[in-house]
Amino acid sequence: MEDIATRLCADLFTEFRRYDQRIRARQYVDGLLTADGRKSIANIAGAVGVPGDAQRLHHFVSSSQWEWLPLRRALTRFLETTDRASAWVLLPVSIPKAGRHSVGVGRHFSPDAHQVVNGQQAYGIWFASARVTAPVSWSLLLTPCRRVEGPEDATPDDSIAELLRDVRDWGDPLRPALLDVHGVPGEERLVSRHLRSGFPLAMRISGRVDVAADHPALSGQVRRVAPVQRILDKALRLRNSWPTSAPGRPGSAFATARVRLADGGPGSGSLTALGVWGDVRRPPAQVWLTNVRAGSAPALLNLTRLHEEVTHGWRTRGDAVGLRDFEGRSLRGWHRHMTLASCAYAISALSSAGAAGYSAGDGEAAAVFGRSA
Repeated sequence: MEDIATRLCADLFTEFRRYDQRIRARQYVDGLLTADGRKSIANIAGAVGVPGDAQRLHHFVSSSQWEWLPLRRALTRFLETTDRASAWVLLPVSIPKAGRHSVGVGRHFSPDAHQVVNGQQAYGIWFASARVTAPVSWSLLLTPCRRVEGPEDATPDDSIAELLRDVRDWGDPLRPALLDVHGVPGEERLVSRHLRSGFPLAMRISGRVDVAADHPALSGQVRRVAPVQRILDKALRLRNSWPTSAPGRPGSAFATARVRLADGGPGSGSLTALGVWGDVRRPPAQVWLTNVRAGSAPALLNLTRLHEEVTHGWRTRGDAVGLRDFEGRSLRGWHRHMTLASCAYAISALSSAGAAGYSAGDGEAAAVFGRSA
């Protein structure tokens, strides 16, 4: 880990204009990787052997003038040198907080806890390859009553669009992004807007979303417009069950169908719907809708599994490097903390990948699925 940390920090921290900023950034990242318990400023300072520097580290994160976007762009470039990413993964996250003393805290529905909680609501976007996943950019949702400085409050639509713009500018613009909008308020509107945006996307949706069948073998089997789950059920039965070869998924199956957006408006296009079943006697466990055209159905299935890896990483490695631990009223401080914690996350993930070993061929199935219509 030390070697990876040295290389990453040496590469990224050239974005800082001053030597003392580079020193503080390295101290902060080292503290995030080594401090026990919650990654508070005091614990970070204590872990790197400079308890007297806690005030300087606090100023560096919350009050200093450095911009986080160049550092996020540099982190993306660094990860691109380690492996060819298969996708970007957009993840809505909930960060529980006691009280209202941190920026952006409010009541909201948590996708992790499956209930309403008090805390911060944000979106992160992950670089995701067969070898490593790591977050590279963030957006915090601010309601009008909790706005604390700087930008206007962001809706989920705004956050998604902002993060997609970031990575399109920083990396391969044809690499697809994965986004789970299953059951969120305004789901059909989100699906319609973002699949028409021109960005290659695979969106996890609920089976209730209406679409139009776009294949002669299916169009006569269901109503012109029907819930996507019903169309996929017909596709599964017409083609029989396609068993997946993934370990740990005995008896599962998947099917795909060509569909269009139900409203038929401009850009409704020809899309691919994917259903994944754990038990073919039940509704599909996952439904995905994508405007990505190239690649096989198994490659699409492999691509969507990156979302599971990112979700698991957020809940485990994310906690370990302090992604949930910033406390303060500064929105700029939150962004700086999340940026440096993303660097720590990448170091930890790359270290684990190196310790486990890696073959470039492991990523072939997902990597071939990477261009839009």
